[in-house]
Amino acid sequence: MRVDHDIVIVGGGVAGATAAALLAQSGHRVALVERRRPASPDPSADFDPRVVAIAPGSAAVLAAAGAWDRLPDERLGPYDRMQVHAESGKIVFRASEHGLGKLGWMVEVPWLQAFAWQALEGLAGVELLAPSSVTDYSERTGHVRLELDGGKALRTHLLVAADGARSRLRRMAGIRTDLWHYNQQALVAHVATKRPNDGLAWQRFTDFGPLALLPLPDGRSSIVWSQPERRVGELRAHDDDAFLAELNASQDSPFGETTAATPRYSFPLIRRQARSLVSGRLVLLGDAARNVHPLAGQGLNLGLMDAAALAEVLAGWDGGSDPRRALARYERWRISGGSLVAGGIHAINEFTRAGPGRSLAGLGFSLAGRLWPLRETFVEYACGLDRDSPELARSAR
Repeated sequence: MRVDHDIVIVGGGVAGATAAALLAQSGHRVALVERRRPASPDPSADFDPRVVAIAPGSAAVLAAAGAWDRLPDERLGPYDRMQVHAESGKIVFRASEHGLGKLGWMVEVPWLQAFAWQALEGLAGVELLAPSSVTDYSERTGHVRLELDGGKALRTHLLVAADGARSRLRRMAGIRTDLWHYNQQALVAHVATKRPNDGLAWQRFTDFGPLALLPLPDGRSSIVWSQPERRVGELRAHDDDAFLAELNASQDSPFGETTAATPRYSFPLIRRQARSLVSGRLVLLGDAARNVHPLAGQGLNLGLMDAAALAEVLAGWDGGSDPRRALARYERWRISGGSLVAGGIHAINEFTRAGPGRSLAGLGFSLAGRLWPLRETFVEYACGLDRDSPELARSAR
């Protein structure tokens, strides 16, 4: 049976678009299906509230896809130091102590997506189908048939679901998920402080939940404050003065008093893990595979590791042969890697909700700060440079 594409990726977010670029560079014929094309970013606009931490390994993956080097420096918030506080204890990481130039960068999601698409537009072997969406799919002998809105049909050897946390393709495939509702929301905003943030990712476990101040390029910080749902609602309803007073009472950061804040947004916190990442010729990637608590900023980084891992296991696949062995390797690899990160974040978040847990965590941080092998291991995992990371990511070392 003749197919239209070797691989069809449904979902053109950052992870899906990156996977499309990497797979096309390997010589595969790729189609990317997305409901809408990303808008071109406006250089004069303020920083979008949707910012993410990009680790060095993920930056290397984005660079290989052709997206990272397109980002202008004035939209990147690099950080070369990280401090994590719990009660009176803390742990400090410095990039220079681990042979790195940076520990990461804060980047706006819309800019990442737009430049990932720009990279795709210059690649041979890629078809961008947007606006378009999948209404149904069925697996046939040796291929998958997709039905798109408007009556168009596609045939492909492999289908990649990168269509987000509420993945429609995952539901169609009957893949079940394990859910954990934290009954928390993450409150996000950009804030100005008495002293500018000069490149420090700072986090404290407060009485209400973990609070992070992360550097923006203009000296402000992006805050992510995970708290009970009711309290987030109250904070969003506060006027600016009342909100700043609450924030200043909780943060005690090196940047001094918070003096201004942008409008506040929030999103619910849910841990979700697909019980399998593969069903026949369908494979899950990114948020369709799992969601994690934003405590360590690993969500998109895990999706980019998925993209690099999938490209790596399919590097020798000729498109017409059975991909099941390669997909089985991908599934073992990414369930193991994703579960390790998600489980660790989950344990820390739950442990530090109560005062005694925060006190013990603070003591643990202080002790861990004196143990070099433990510090090095943490940095390798956080930066996507450990030996279980894809080869593309480890090239950042």
